[in-house]
Amino acid sequence: MKEILVVEDEAIIRQGLKVLLEQGMGGFQVLEAKSGEEGMVMIHRRIPHLIVTDIRMGGMDGLTFISKVRQISKDVPIIILSGHSDFEYARTAMRYGITDYLLKPINRIELSQAISNIFKETEEENRIPVSRKFQDILKFIDENLSREITLGHIAEHVYLNPQYVGQLFKSELGTNFTEYITEERLKRAKKLLKDTNLKVYEVAQLSGYKSPKHFMTVFKQETGMTPKEFREFS
Repeated sequence: MKEILVVEDEAIIRQGLKVLLEQGMGGFQVLEAKSGEEGMVMIHRRIPHLIVTDIRMGGMDGLTFISKVRQISKDVPIIILSGHSDFEYARTAMRYGITDYLLKPINRIELSQAISNIFKETEEENRIPVSRKFQDILKFIDENLSREITLGHIAEHVYLNPQYVGQLFKSELGTNFTEYITEERLKRAKKLLKDTNLKVYEVAQLSGYKSPKHFMTVFKQETGMTPKEFREFS
């Protein structure tokens, strides 16, 4: 069942959306947040399949909330709700990759159509052949190797279950996710040590290691040499 997070400070509207989505449309579980702050707490716990948020709220306003969401996930669909007087404000939010915006009072048919379109596109993406999906996964890892990468990050990017993503590494490469990440990080580190004059701590950071000490430990375990020794003999 798909989860929709509704962030709305007006209880009547929030509860009305819950009834509409769960009982009127069906197939959804609605999570409620009465403020942007509360919404962020819920998103840190688990990213929903869709976010529906008011643009003007007390405390954290809609734009701030949306910008914080995008720091966590660039792909989760977001529908914003706004009044007629907020049109320019809502248009400003489009730079954050908003999927759609709807005017209050909410038109049931328009909301249903917007949500149907969002999940139709997601389902079409999920029908992409596994081999192509896996290439997207490898590309994502290569482009984000300097950052923390988890199965959850990848699963969110390609709209797959994290456990299934982990199984793909076994079936496609004959290795597990952790081993693959370690191998790729070391490949990048070796290339940087060989081709640049970057300091060891800079190589560590660019290869995805927050701690230079941890990087040097892993590097020696895997290569039998310290980073400096590898650079000298390369």
